[in-house]
Amino acid sequence: MNVVIWVQYDTAATPEKSKEQTFLRQAFGVLDNPKGSVNLVGVVESVPMPINRLNTIDKSELVNLDFDLALVTGHDVNLAPILREAAELGLDADKFILDRTVCLQGFTLEKYKELRRSKLSILSMGWWAGIAYHKLGLPVLSPTIGMYTSEEHFMNFLPEARWHLKKDLHFERTEYNGDLGINYPIFWLDGTQWFMNGFTNDADALEAWNERKDRINWANVLVTMHTSSPAVLERFDCLPYRKKVCFVPFETELESGFYLDPKLCGGNLLQAAEGVATGEVAAYDVWDLLLYGKKTPLK
Repeated sequence: MNVVIWVQYDTAATPEKSKEQTFLRQAFGVLDNPKGSVNLVGVVESVPMPINRLNTIDKSELVNLDFDLALVTGHDVNLAPILREAAELGLDADKFILDRTVCLQGFTLEKYKELRRSKLSILSMGWWAGIAYHKLGLPVLSPTIGMYTSEEHFMNFLPEARWHLKKDLHFERTEYNGDLGINYPIFWLDGTQWFMNGFTNDADALEAWNERKDRINWANVLVTMHTSSPAVLERFDCLPYRKKVCFVPFETELESGFYLDPKLCGGNLLQAAEGVATGEVAAYDVWDLLLYGKKTPLK
């Protein structure tokens, strides 16, 4: 496999961020299995940095280079603008992948490409969808990013989600979040309440919601939530979705119930659920979960 390393610099990086480790070494090790199967054919810097003295090639030369994969590394990189730049350069955007994505346990190039082609839409009760999209560098095809709602309201929303999303959001009020240090907007949608704490004003939240709800791929939807209630899980399991995942702190035989031991995250079920998306909680194969809604335990 011929691999190019694309080094992406964050122009807004703080001194603290610059000290963070990238996943490049670990990702290269995953790809180079068996050892010697990867051939490094070039290094590209998004913004040439003379002090680095890297042996790099210009991005424009990639169009004439035979490579199978471009491994993107950097500090908390957003893949979307890189894919746009790749397309402008006449490159195959499907060859670009984040180093943090490669490091997710269970990664295979085949599953990654299948997931990218699947155009997955994730509807989640909280930040799970946004975390998964970010970790995997996938296009955001869901409006439920940077927000959360309650179990009750999410369960009222899901049975007729397609219908509810045809209705307009109505701004209610702003609320202060001391942990984030921001005021964020709260909206109502056809009887369900949404706390948009990923935004600092109602105009941005409304714009993002309206843009993203039109991108939903109803042919491939995954719905996710977490609950400590067996009754809520039973209702969730009956929902008309082919792929549905509910993280619970108890053993269950229901197909949509994904047991997590909250002790993995200090007794916090929400953090444990989000840890599955980030790879910090090695409980289930996140690739099988996203592709098929399948409950595949990690060894």
